[in-house]
Amino acid sequence: MTTTEALLFGRRRERAIGLVVGFSVAVGAVAAVTLLASAVDLRPVATLSARTLPVLVVYAPAPIAAVGAYARCGGPACLAVGVVPVVLLGALLAVASTIGAPGVAGGAWVVELTGSFLIGSVASAFVGFCAGVTAALVVDLVGIRSDG
Repeated sequence: MTTTEALLFGRRRERAIGLVVGFSVAVGAVAAVTLLASAVDLRPVATLSARTLPVLVVYAPAPIAAVGAYARCGGPACLAVGVVPVVLLGALLAVASTIGAPGVAGGAWVVELTGSFLIGSVASAFVGFCAGVTAALVVDLVGIRSDG
């Protein structure tokens, strides 16, 4: 498999799955803690996790996708780092608003919030993927082996 094929389509399926699932679990855990802390009225925890969640969803996909691209996990896995956690967050918010969790009002805002997070997260993952591919190609050009 050539370097370009490995970078675009991936060579390490297990590592790619671990990358996407691990990040999704982290986002889901922070979202669950935020909702739970809001429900039981733990203001410091709810405030901290509510401020951490947007940073985790929008900004964290870039470095994670960069590492995934450098490790040759492939473009689909790196872009999934931007999509899967936001879909998980949207599903969690939809379920919370459906069951009437305190502090979570139902309505179209769930779709709007998820859509805006999705745009930012996918853009962040794409930039990270491009940075990781560039780093891998530069390292290969210099002659240092980056593919194990």
